[in-house]
Amino acid sequence: MARLQKVGTVLPMSNGRRTHYARGRERRDELINAAIVIIAERGLERVTFQAVADHAGYPASTTSYFFASVDEVIDAAITRVAETITGKVTSLLQAAHSGAITREQLAESIIELVSNQDNNDSIAQFEAYLAVRRRRELSQPVQRILGVIEDATEKALETFGVTDPHIPAKQFSALIDGFTLQKIARPDDPDSDQAMRDLMIRVLDSYVGTSTVTMHESQAVPEPQ
Repeated sequence: MARLQKVGTVLPMSNGRRTHYARGRERRDELINAAIVIIAERGLERVTFQAVADHAGYPASTTSYFFASVDEVIDAAITRVAETITGKVTSLLQAAHSGAITREQLAESIIELVSNQDNNDSIAQFEAYLAVRRRRELSQPVQRILGVIEDATEKALETFGVTDPHIPAKQFSALIDGFTLQKIARPDDPDSDQAMRDLMIRVLDSYVGTSTVTMHESQAVPEPQ
């Protein structure tokens, strides 16, 4: 006689089912990563089920199995970029909030964060920014990216003594975005990191009311007489 399952008992997932689920998650992740690359290399408008599947090395039907529409693929890709940026910014915020880094180290950490970010992620991020006017469905993940950067910056500025950091955080966030765009457009510019470092520290100093100057003496602009 077959043994009846006890009412209310949840049977553990078999190894076969777990393996199938893990393969499905892995395949979906590969499709999302492929979509990010396509967005970065060809633009949002070139994202199709076929293009994503081809880049990931799967049949075209694979994309439609995991996603109901191309818009859903794009949303998943931009959300992935937002999650990646969130993780990096959160780590930076934790270091700043603990008081473990100076203003100079914060500036250096931001430069490293931007410089070391995957170029495809950066380009996909700004592709999404520009596309919001045409594709309102992208507004939520884009606002998530902007929000997490501004929120983290606001908390970091509070740590350094800025009493009303809301507007300065938006200004600082815009500064970071501008630097990121410069890195995309001029990746081999030897002066960009130094220029960004000096500007960020000057801006931080202006927020906290100090007069620290970190420019090399040879680069400093003399005060007017």
